[in-house]
Amino acid sequence: MNTSKHDIHNFDRYIKSLGNKKGVIVFALSMALLGAALSIINSDWYWFSRFGSLITIAGLLLISSPSFVKGIYLANASSFGFAERDSDGNTMVTNEEDRKIGGKIFSGIVITMIGTVIWGFGDLIGKLC
Repeated sequence: MNTSKHDIHNFDRYIKSLGNKKGVIVFALSMALLGAALSIINSDWYWFSRFGSLITIAGLLLISSPSFVKGIYLANASSFGFAERDSDGNTMVTNEEDRKIGGKIFSGIVITMIGTVIWGFGDLIGKLC
């Protein structure tokens, strides 16, 4: 069964890897080790705290993984039992409401990631100038 173009979000091809459990866990552990190492080297445990924000992102990625694995729109498609055909003859299993919800989920994930990085590293901007 071919997936309808209406069921595919523009960013699906880029974010599917973000739902990889092993990859996200390796990222989280790496950030913890890197943060601890920088803290020990610099005798400044603020670094460990900052890298905690990146670990938070890893947790959010796993929580949001259904959106990544199936695709942003397909993660919450409500019309699987009532699929239609699009103009190209492909099966379309989402409706307009599903795509709006999927778009909100994607926006929320991006905003959370950006906010967490600012939370963890935002005050360093003053030290760069």
